Amino acid sequence: MRVWTADRAGGGTQTHYQQMVGAARVLGGQLTVLADKSGRTTAVVGAYFPGLKAKNSASVSAAGARGIAAKRVGAAGKWSSALRIDPKDGRLFHQVVSQRADQRWVQWVDATSGTVKKQYDAVAHGDGTGVKGDPKTFSTIRIGSTFFLRSADGRQETYDAGNKQVQPGAIMTDSDDHWTFNKPKFLSPSQAPGVDAHYYTAVVDDFYADVFGRNSVDDKGMPLISTVHFANRYCNAFWNGVQMTYGDGDGTSCLPLSGGLDVVGHELTHGVTEFTSNLIYENQSGALNESFSDMMGNTIEFYAAQNRRDPAGSPDWLIGEDVIKAPDIVLGFRNMGDPQEDADPDHFSEFIVTTADNGGVHSNSGIPNHAYYLAVNGGKNVGCGGSLSGHTHTADCDVTVPAIGLDRAAQVFYDGFTSLPEFANFCDARNSTVAVAGSSQAAVSAAWAAVGVHSGCTPATPPPPPCLSDPDATIPFGSPHPYGNNGDCTWTYDNGTGGFAFHFSLLDTEKDFDFVIVSDGAGNELARYTGTDRNGATSPCITTPTGSVRLLTDPAVVAQGFTVDAVVAC
Repeated sequence: MRVWTADRAGGGTQTHYQQMVGAARVLGGQLTVLADKSGRTTAVVGAYFPGLKAKNSASVSAAGARGIAAKRVGAAGKWSSALRIDPKDGRLFHQVVSQRADQRWVQWVDATSGTVKKQYDAVAHGDGTGVKGDPKTFSTIRIGSTFFLRSADGRQETYDAGNKQVQPGAIMTDSDDHWTFNKPKFLSPSQAPGVDAHYYTAVVDDFYADVFGRNSVDDKGMPLISTVHFANRYCNAFWNGVQMTYGDGDGTSCLPLSGGLDVVGHELTHGVTEFTSNLIYENQSGALNESFSDMMGNTIEFYAAQNRRDPAGSPDWLIGEDVIKAPDIVLGFRNMGDPQEDADPDHFSEFIVTTADNGGVHSNSGIPNHAYYLAVNGGKNVGCGGSLSGHTHTADCDVTVPAIGLDRAAQVFYDGFTSLPEFANFCDARNSTVAVAGSSQAAVSAAWAAVGVHSGCTPATPPPPPCLSDPDATIPFGSPHPYGNNGDCTWTYDNGTGGFAFHFSLLDTEKDFDFVIVSDGAGNELARYTGTDRNGATSPCITTPTGSVRLLTDPAVVAQGFTVDAVVAC
């Protein structure tokens, strides 16, 4: 199924296809075809799963899946769902989304059992704070005697949350169109944060139109809504799938985040990602999501400087430096030229494995960030000498990257990242950007090699489900090996008569955190196993005709799980 087609800067097209199995969209089954001016295909990026068939039926309705999801996160928010199929196990599931002010819960609900396979908060958080006090001219509308912070073409609207956790809030207004009123620490209803959000949104919109021929973040003219003064002393910003939202910080070390052009560009780029590759916001795909926003956020600073759109700002390779400050020190959140200055990895050998921050998406973004920096500027990985942090490493220090310049790098990485399948990893990003690089292939390949992502790397596969319940288990049965996080599944076995026990040939879970539980047909717990039993085990005797094995796992470490290979009389 064709999802969208876009014209590429310089000629040619980019066409994105979604693989379908019946009414279900295939997870990660996206192909992007890039063609030149003559219509000749120059690259195909993505994944296709031939012969894929559903192994279960959608007996749980979309409404039923929403009810299951709501029990876990509450009924608040705007709900949507889509039927998907996981190519790893062939099972249908409902992807249920609850969009809220500062949360965006995504849950995968098995379409037959109703089991929640995955749950995560997909709100894409950015960084920054600070209003520079520079004069700006921007578009508003007048209704009667009141001016509204809405552009004349309806393209941008800016709202005030009143330092509460609401969205979008009340549209900002003024009596004379001179937006100069401010309170100490820029608290609501100060106008400077709204001015910056409104003005910079227009700059970012123009950047995507001028550089990539893109018509708003969705390429269909979507209005760009911003909310400032969100919450109290909130030092963050985020895109929630519909709009941008900015906190005021503390007015000192953390200024209103809308005051940073790279922050605004970062948030809006999350929107571009959502309407193109839709990179899943966790682990490597989430780090790529964050990294692409950093890449474009900084590129927009250079665009603004070239076009004199932000005289008070200076383009650089820091993220959020205009809004995160300390006395006489420019801080920011990240440094693409030297990620380790903020304790972020600059090489894949330093990849941070963690369950925090959706798998370290903001930290691990430093690796592709540095690849982009090297593609633009050339040279060696900063860890090979010259890091401001003093950090050094020896891996890939024999790689010297030829510079291709900002304009070329921006086009290559835009084409490559917007073409990715949703579960892409760093290898996929490397392969995609190299595939679309044309005459710059060698340089782009070298940029990735310098950060430890080499030719011949292993592309991503869809993440495994935590486990799947089976009400009609037959011998042998067991968990995935390894099992996934956040699992709660039960296998029920009917022996016909009582007087039997389960024999486990494998018992291997994270000790004291993940558990294998044996119960009889009445639901009475007979045994609970945790850790590793290298010799296997036999459960207590089950006196009812049926018995069950339940696997309960937490959000962190996983192991090989369990296998029941036989039942024995007792």
